[in-house]
Amino acid sequence: MLESIVVKRLETIEEIEEARQLEREIWASESVPPHQIISFINHGGLIMGAYLEKELIGFNYSHPAFVEGEVYLYSHMLGIKREFRELGVGELLKLRQKELASDLGYEKCKWTFDPLEARNGYLNFSKLRVYSQKYIPNCYGNLADPFNCLLPSDRLLVEWNLNDEDFLRWDIKINELLEGAGPLVPWNLSIVGLPILDKDNNFNGKITYLNDAYMLPIPSNFQKIKIESPSLAEDWRYKTRAIFQAMFEQGFIVVYLKQENEHISQYLFVKRSLFAL
Repeated sequence: MLESIVVKRLETIEEIEEARQLEREIWASESVPPHQIISFINHGGLIMGAYLEKELIGFNYSHPAFVEGEVYLYSHMLGIKREFRELGVGELLKLRQKELASDLGYEKCKWTFDPLEARNGYLNFSKLRVYSQKYIPNCYGNLADPFNCLLPSDRLLVEWNLNDEDFLRWDIKINELLEGAGPLVPWNLSIVGLPILDKDNNFNGKITYLNDAYMLPIPSNFQKIKIESPSLAEDWRYKTRAIFQAMFEQGFIVVYLKQENEHISQYLFVKRSLFAL
């Protein structure tokens, strides 16, 4: 099916309205106003759609950004219809975004995502080869959509170098660091089979972490935990927040997400000085 999906840039008012309808369907909330989207795409922004035959099944919306002297493309939103989320549509959209952004003259793209959503983390780090060195607590405030309700909207800010095609060098370095990476904290399963992080609160963000690489567990299915045990989901949010912030303060970055098993995936933290970023 994937080879039948066409990704193209959306430019007409009719195409933009179709993407807005899909946005409302996915998040059950108000969409970005059309005049704002048109303004952005006429001044360096992009909105793309993924079509299966004539059906719009996914979209990606991004706009130009300028922060602290750096110009980049900020990818604000990516959405895919539920029944098509396991097919690789997100990767198709991002790779086409990379091509179009490069054509527009951008050298970097950034976006945020919930670090406890393993599927998104795997796409971002392990497929697209982004990196992150910034954690934003409650980035968007309290959100009411089905994906984000009940918890602070914490996010990782990821950075994607659009002109670096040396994937072989990157992958070799990641594999070397994975071999020597030790655990930051332990995890175990509850009596009902849900993963628990650092049950005895062993993590100490004040000590200096000297190794080149460390692994941090996250749930492979955070949405399941949010439904079955909201208190455990909250525990994951605040414990991982403290760990991300402490490791970033010590000069580590996140560069990879390893899919471990049905319960746990693992982020790879490495010393930023090991990478020419």
